[in-house]
Amino acid sequence: MKNNLSKFSKFVSTLLPLEGDFLWNAHRFEDEEKISILEKIVCSVKSSDQSADFDENIDKRKYSYVKGWSEQILAGLDVDKILEKLLTWEKLIMTDSLSLGDEKELLKFIQKTDSSDFNFIKVYDIARSYRHYLQIRLRHKDYQSIHVFLSKNRTDYEFSKLVNDKLHETTHDIIMGYNQVVKVTYTDSFPWLTSLLYNDNLDGYNRLLAWIRIVFIAHNTRSYERLNEMFPYVEGLVTSGKLYSRRIVTNFYSQYVLFYASMHDFEKAAYFGYLSIKEKNNDYLYYVNTLAAVLLRGGKAEKALILLKESSTTAKTAINYHNKLRHMAYTLFALIDLGMAQQAENSGFVFLMAYKKEIFEHRWHVFFHAYLKAMIVNGNYRGLLKTIQQYKLLERDDSDKENLHYSPLIPWMFALSLHKTGELSLEQVKDRFETLKLKGQLIHHSLHISDMEDIARIVLGKNFEKLK
Repeated sequence: MKNNLSKFSKFVSTLLPLEGDFLWNAHRFEDEEKISILEKIVCSVKSSDQSADFDENIDKRKYSYVKGWSEQILAGLDVDKILEKLLTWEKLIMTDSLSLGDEKELLKFIQKTDSSDFNFIKVYDIARSYRHYLQIRLRHKDYQSIHVFLSKNRTDYEFSKLVNDKLHETTHDIIMGYNQVVKVTYTDSFPWLTSLLYNDNLDGYNRLLAWIRIVFIAHNTRSYERLNEMFPYVEGLVTSGKLYSRRIVTNFYSQYVLFYASMHDFEKAAYFGYLSIKEKNNDYLYYVNTLAAVLLRGGKAEKALILLKESSTTAKTAINYHNKLRHMAYTLFALIDLGMAQQAENSGFVFLMAYKKEIFEHRWHVFFHAYLKAMIVNGNYRGLLKTIQQYKLLERDDSDKENLHYSPLIPWMFALSLHKTGELSLEQVKDRFETLKLKGQLIHHSLHISDMEDIARIVLGKNFEKLK
């Protein structure tokens, strides 16, 4: 019994809270013990430690049944698994390899598909290929069935394709804003994307793409309050099964991390951050970095370092330098916060020598904020000044000062180091402090001001109070 419950408990530990909600909404159990088991599952996946005491007196076959039913329900509505099946059917059609069983299943699947289904565009494309397959084989009845489906849904298909193409163009503008290449207002794109999200007739894939870009805009503009009413709506789409897959759910949790972190609710942000990394996929390192940043902001450097060390192999092999660079930067910050600034400086130097070109191509300031902080905490003021001058960081910093991501930490650490080497008086440092604080206020990011004060306390000691 214990062995069976152990296996069952292991299965439950893999589930995500939204999957628990989904299973609860989908069940039609009449057996009280099966309902009790499912209730315990939901309670377990929603608790912070995901623990639950399952009744060992209940027949183990009922546990097996609930587990099998849960897996079947989740797999049956997992849009990623459905896509895998569709791609298999597409290959079989193109290679004239469809079996009788495949055809029966494919015909039934196409006939029950409508324009709001997540994989509608792919289903329609496959139906077009299948129509050719049927037509040349004189399969008139089945041909007519597929032809009717294509004719009925043609307008919706063409609309979905147009939306998808326009999403590509809109994404280009969003990324340009994110990379600080141009200043983007999103006055047209945000309302349009919102209309797509709330369009119940649009395919789920395009609605998901619209939602991800809405979150991106909120991040670019630091205006997460615009998402207050949207998060519950999207969560409803997931729990209804319209946008369900583990990939989508973990991505949704990662968006919650940014949302709560923007409100400085680091406890709740960390909760969703740990949920986002339960599934290892192509975005795993990005989710780890986001969680690490939240843990550091919440004063949990030890937990952040453990997380970053556990994912270090993934970071080393990552081909996405944006994620690789952020992973190293947060590792340096964690080491500094834990009193290992010398190790941080050494690690930063090695990374800089290995990835100098890539650092300046991918959000260079993230890395240098961490590396220079390690140097200044170590009292390596001349080394910091040399590094800033060697890589012309003040000039680079000045070109970034108008964007929403700007942080005045580099010129601030430069000023503090000049003071410690006797090249600036304390009064001059105070003047720069006030100037840079004003920049921090203009970009609506009070955390940067707090960072400036923290560094000043370390460097100036008792003289810090004279800055105020």
